[in-house]
Amino acid sequence: MVLCFLLADVSLAESRDEVRGLWVIRTSLRTPEAIDNLVAEAAESGINTLMVQVRGRGDAFYSSRLEPRSDLLKDQPPDFDPLAYVLVKARSRNIRVHAWINTLLVHEPSTETLPRGHVLTRHPEWAMVPAKLAPLLYANKASFPRSLNRIAEVIRQRSDETEGYYLDPAEPRVREFLVQVCSDILSKYAVDGLHLDYIRYPNPEFGFGRAAIDSFKTDIDQKLRAAERKRMSKAFAKNPLAYTQKYSAEWDAFRRRQVTRLVQRLGITAKKLRPGVTVTAAVAADSDRAYARKFQDWKLWMEEGFLDALCPMAYTSDPSVFKNQLAIARGFSFGGKVWAGIGAWQAPIDSTLEKIALARKIRADGFLLFCYGALSEDKPGPAVSALARLKAFLAESEAAHQPAAARTAF
Repeated sequence: MVLCFLLADVSLAESRDEVRGLWVIRTSLRTPEAIDNLVAEAAESGINTLMVQVRGRGDAFYSSRLEPRSDLLKDQPPDFDPLAYVLVKARSRNIRVHAWINTLLVHEPSTETLPRGHVLTRHPEWAMVPAKLAPLLYANKASFPRSLNRIAEVIRQRSDETEGYYLDPAEPRVREFLVQVCSDILSKYAVDGLHLDYIRYPNPEFGFGRAAIDSFKTDIDQKLRAAERKRMSKAFAKNPLAYTQKYSAEWDAFRRRQVTRLVQRLGITAKKLRPGVTVTAAVAADSDRAYARKFQDWKLWMEEGFLDALCPMAYTSDPSVFKNQLAIARGFSFGGKVWAGIGAWQAPIDSTLEKIALARKIRADGFLLFCYGALSEDKPGPAVSALARLKAFLAESEAAHQPAAARTAF
């Protein structure tokens, strides 16, 4: 009864245009059989869009000339190309496919060595540096490859906010490399969209690499009077963090600009290579937290038209929080699309369906469920599967807005 009451007042034409998507993590793409099941279940459930993770940790679930093939595919023949395969299968069911890449997050610290050919084996100096290691690494008192272990220790200490090694977007070569990665995908695969994830800083304690510090220092020096510049130069000689500490608000703004610049560059690249492609980004749904702690100025991204659609990850169990976060995103969409990111893995299916209904009431342009694997898992007992419940819910909402004649016709 609750779900019937919450069905949004949305026209049939709008419902047909609605993005009904699944985030599909790469573990669900490891075999042709797994992809067959994915596409069949998605089509049967009423899903029309798949965000398939083709770059998870600086590895490739596609034929890449720049990054190593994922170790998750080691049991598959070399000619198996998950992205190419899912495109063929999805096209046959009229399902759109977006290439989902984890942009700056490239590896999780562990005792295992980095894969051969990984970006950090070739350029360990591109790793994002925590503030506590900046003086050591800036002064070149430790070789950077060996210092990855030190960075890993800091990551483990902040595991609640720091998922792994990040590339530093303030390093110009990082930006160029990521442009090349996206170009490699878009030039070879007829995807419907490019989906940018982890296009952010892990937290404010990261981003203190040499390239970032030097660039920020140059920016600030241009605004200082000669006496102040001389004083800061002396302080910097003793402490590489002098500028970031003295001008902390400007330092945060600087890092925010690095992410924005990267979003803009990747969007321009995508449109140039594949006109009509949809460029989207998964962002922290709390706009204040996104801005202050992740340095994602997604309101600006939408205002400037850098994205076609914003995907706020409103992974909350509280419907009120979900509604507020999505309403803010809708209010700052500036004519762009908003696809509600729903954490379907963390709550019963009833909660997920309720959030879809709320997203419709707010006039979101669609929804993305995280993630396919959680929804498709078999549950013990006689309960109807989550995907079957989703199918029934979407079918019910379609039927509710069919013209009366169509509902009664044979």
